Amino acid sequence: MDAPPAERTPGERIVALAPLVGLFAIGVGLVVLGPSDIGFQAGPALTALATWIPVTLPGGLLVLLVTMADVGAGVVIARGLRGRPFERIDEAILQGFAFAVIKDVMLLGVLAGSGLFIQPILLAVEMLLLGAGVFRFRPILQNDAFPGVGRVTFFGVLIVVVWASPILLQLASPVVPFIDVLPNHVAPAEHLRTFGTLSLLTDTQSPIYGSSRIFIGYTAFAGMVTSISGLPAGQALAGLILPSTLLVAVAVHRLARALGGSRITGWALLLFAITAPFARLGDARATVIVLPLVALVLAGVAERIAESSALVGPPSVEGSAADRRSRYGAPIMAGLGLGAALLMHPAVGSLAALTLLITVLLRPAAGGLVIPALGIGAVVAVPQLATTVGVPLPPVALVAGLLGGVAVGVALVPAAAWHARLIRLGRLLLIPLGLGSIASIGALVPAAGAGAEPLLSVMELSTVAALVAVGLRAPAARQPVVWAALGAGFGVAMLTQLVPTEGAGLLGEALRFELPKTLHYWVPAMMAILAAAGLDALVTHRSIPAIIRGGVAVAFLAMAALPIRAAPIDWLWLGEHRYSETLSIAMRAVQNGFWRNYPDTRYVVDGPRREILDAVRAEIDAGRIGPDTPILHVARSFQQWQATPIGVFDGVTETTVTPDAVVNIHTVGGRLRPLDDLAGLLAGGAYPYVLLEPSPDDLPADVRDMIVAASYSPVFRNGQGELFSLAGR
Repeated sequence: MDAPPAERTPGERIVALAPLVGLFAIGVGLVVLGPSDIGFQAGPALTALATWIPVTLPGGLLVLLVTMADVGAGVVIARGLRGRPFERIDEAILQGFAFAVIKDVMLLGVLAGSGLFIQPILLAVEMLLLGAGVFRFRPILQNDAFPGVGRVTFFGVLIVVVWASPILLQLASPVVPFIDVLPNHVAPAEHLRTFGTLSLLTDTQSPIYGSSRIFIGYTAFAGMVTSISGLPAGQALAGLILPSTLLVAVAVHRLARALGGSRITGWALLLFAITAPFARLGDARATVIVLPLVALVLAGVAERIAESSALVGPPSVEGSAADRRSRYGAPIMAGLGLGAALLMHPAVGSLAALTLLITVLLRPAAGGLVIPALGIGAVVAVPQLATTVGVPLPPVALVAGLLGGVAVGVALVPAAAWHARLIRLGRLLLIPLGLGSIASIGALVPAAGAGAEPLLSVMELSTVAALVAVGLRAPAARQPVVWAALGAGFGVAMLTQLVPTEGAGLLGEALRFELPKTLHYWVPAMMAILAAAGLDALVTHRSIPAIIRGGVAVAFLAMAALPIRAAPIDWLWLGEHRYSETLSIAMRAVQNGFWRNYPDTRYVVDGPRREILDAVRAEIDAGRIGPDTPILHVARSFQQWQATPIGVFDGVTETTVTPDAVVNIHTVGGRLRPLDDLAGLLAGGAYPYVLLEPSPDDLPADVRDMIVAASYSPVFRNGQGELFSLAGR
């Protein structure tokens, strides 16, 4: 007969009930924030939610189903490469996502150049792969791959409540809710859905963003989901909020378990929920969706180090096919996972690659996994690098990159002797680097402080908890992957401060602005794992009285939930968000619509602008506007709350002429032109269509006359604007 469970001490009961305090503190925080700029009113917000759920839920469920099919097809590919069932469901999901991205990129490379990236073909590929999983690769999962379902606790309820924020935002958002997501992510996906083709990887649709803002992996993945679902890309990407939130949650759980053990996973989910990347889950942006790919690779390396079983030495010729598959499979799958991350978001993927490089220098035993992975990832990412710097490549270059990456992996895996030599060379190179750092210490120390301060100053709770992990020597605090990831982040932050503020042009300005912004997604995500380990170590440390441990848990969750600050944050805050703040910001957007100060707070564009979009769409359907047909757009401003964003919502190639045309790191598309260029653009006959949105206050009165005089005839007109086509078309 089992012995009765030991009765909990008062301190242990406090620890168990601490999440209940967190739930109560969230409620208090929402009330406190009510009158603020990020607050909401419960009645109107719930009414709005009930009003919009019938509009958004069907599309959201369709996108969820399509995403599950896409990831499921990736799981089948990974299962075939592994040659054995998955031991854990979280590993299967993340591997499936990585190979879904690789598969989608491959399909983009094979089909888009010929205009065949279309729903029937894409759907057929998904069905064939899923069918192979059912009939050829069963079982996909081992019997014990699913974790046991425990009893519902306040801890679990708190996690669900906290992670509900982006889902609530999705349910009231018929268009994905964030401004830069429209030109960056929606426009390419809409172009693929509309035309099924992509002439060059550098092609962009919105005039605001150029090739440096193209993320091929995201374009392929979002284009796949959008094309198969058949939904407008703005709606489809809004529907991606739920799948991406689930993927990120699985990633946080997986990485936390690999770095600190299963005991810290719950704390990791709660710590991640106060970070800036969590607050951006409602955007479905590449900077956040890339995290599952990064977590997959880093977790695999951490576990390889922990097992002390790196793949060294050449494979045995007499070994079985299963042995050879196991030897080659792990490095190649890790490399393709890294390649997927580099294609999904080059900056975050590069931070992951730098983390692997630092890790292998710290722990050479991981070389058999890391070195082939770095080689594969580097080759796979070549088309992305070329696209970023503006080299126009056809989509088929993606196929060459993927096949070349696999070939490099096959060559590197058995080259164990070269692994050791490369690591020794890397360590030798650290000597002059260290000497140079000592010689430049006068510049490096201030740069390190200036780079770290914006990050540490907005990670108050995480930093304190991470220091506790170091002080109590939590297992995660002894993981080289953790310190390599943080070292990569703070190292890049330091280097950005060394870029001169004058004379460096747009590139220097981008390095000083974009990279530090990206670090607000990288460093807090990694710090959250270390912080979770610190909290777990503190509340389970037996030498500390239980009553104190319980008090610490209560105090921390209260601080994580309550909006206790010297000054209130705004809705774009790139720092730690308290649980009540994140939920309140989401519910304010639910109540009022995200797109405040836009023509329509839910759909971005109002009725007259939608009529213009429909008129352009009619020309597309009639075959008169094709994937490469340039459209000249004349408006009072290029801003999307002024000019109808036809490149975003119709997927056409748009060049805009406005009085406020500027060239900076936020408008690097090269297709924003000043009014002085209008006469020359019209005279050249290069634009078969012109869209005019007249404004008597900002545009010359004779603009329409100039357009008509250049042989353009009206196709459509309403109170918002007029669409012209060139005579003879």
